[in-house]
Amino acid sequence: MSSPAQAIYSSTLSLSLQGHEFQPQYDVQLIFHETAQSLLLCSAACNQNPSCRTFDYDSSSHRCRLLEADLTNGAIIAVASQTSIVGSVILSASLYASMYNQSCSACQGNRYQTCSSTTNTCQCPGNSYWNGSMCPLKLFENATCSQIDACRSDLNLSCIINSYGEFTQCLIGMPKLTTSATTVTAARVTAPT
Repeated sequence: MSSPAQAIYSSTLSLSLQGHEFQPQYDVQLIFHETAQSLLLCSAACNQNPSCRTFDYDSSSHRCRLLEADLTNGAIIAVASQTSIVGSVILSASLYASMYNQSCSACQGNRYQTCSSTTNTCQCPGNSYWNGSMCPLKLFENATCSQIDACRSDLNLSCIINSYGEFTQCLIGMPKLTTSATTVTAARVTAPT
């Protein structure tokens, strides 16, 4: 039986059937593309990288790819090679809730949260955001968003707010109110005579 302390250094994986690989939606999602001698070593490399949410491994070529991606921004596809397999990190709110916003000692060595040097508290790592229960990956262009920090700011994306004050989708630019009406305020300045 593992203790809660041991659980923070591990991850639970879901493996696809053989003959599949992961197709990321964007090139920027590829973290690592090297060789590994086994599926176990490729999965260990993913576990050691907090940004890794998915990996694929081909036992013939020993190709190991780590990806900052999941099924919200990529797909598991069938391929000709029957020696290729996809592994996905299984996430749940229980991995985050007890540590988020706690002092950095609570998340030391944890793959799911990192210590923020700004606030000295446990925060979501890299390109992920706090949605109130866990740290999903930040969203790409045109994805529907529901909070200001949900979009990939490193790609200059912002969660745009519509004229009703509702968050709508990730678009390039600053978060702003989109409206068809414009208010103009005029002021009259007179000089003393």
